[in-house]
Amino acid sequence: MKATVPRTELGCTTSIDVIADRLALNHKQLLDIGCGNMAFARPLLQHGARVLGVDPDPVQAALNRAAEPIPGLEFVEAGAECLPAGDQSTDGIFFSYSLHHIPAHLYPSVFSEVFRVLRPDGFLCVIEPMDGPLNQVMRLFHDEDNERHKAQQAIHELAVPRFESANIFLYHSFTHYASFEMFASHFTERSFNESYTAEDVIRPQVRKAFERLGHPDYRFKSPKQAMVLQRIKI
Repeated sequence: MKATVPRTELGCTTSIDVIADRLALNHKQLLDIGCGNMAFARPLLQHGARVLGVDPDPVQAALNRAAEPIPGLEFVEAGAECLPAGDQSTDGIFFSYSLHHIPAHLYPSVFSEVFRVLRPDGFLCVIEPMDGPLNQVMRLFHDEDNERHKAQQAIHELAVPRFESANIFLYHSFTHYASFEMFASHFTERSFNESYTAEDVIRPQVRKAFERLGHPDYRFKSPKQAMVLQRIKI
């Protein structure tokens, strides 16, 4: 039976503020799995952490390697099922909007790796998008509901029982697009999504939903969930 995890509503805030207010980051060695362009990893540095970003996408990996080096931030091209870190070498692990992108059949291997590299007193934080107006638009060309459900199921089955403490924080931010064209460009330029085409995104049905749900200024409420798991059970 799935354990009940306490939930706390935080209102409008940012992911980094949710994390920094509840987890000690200073001098910690962190792993950002599925880091993409490392937009989430950089704020972690500002709170005193050292971060290793990991991503399997070869296109994004090439861009990360070509970027100007940042002290305290490293990157390795790798999948979550084979983490480039030593046993019990990591204080905290993040999946920021990335867990649901991992094929479900890999979850046992992925969480096995998480427990291999995480220190006993460490933490795991999984940030995932929740349903909202923007997701209703995206669903017309890229329906991730099944993948998100499988990701949540994997967390509850493979991770929650292994930790002494588990908490869910619910919050939201706002995402703004200047136009439908900016929205379409954002989603068609992603190198890691192969399940839809540019033609799928710019269909009249998508534009109509975007304009209706984003009226009048294309500012969308974006609900999020951060699950924070701490201290591995011995």
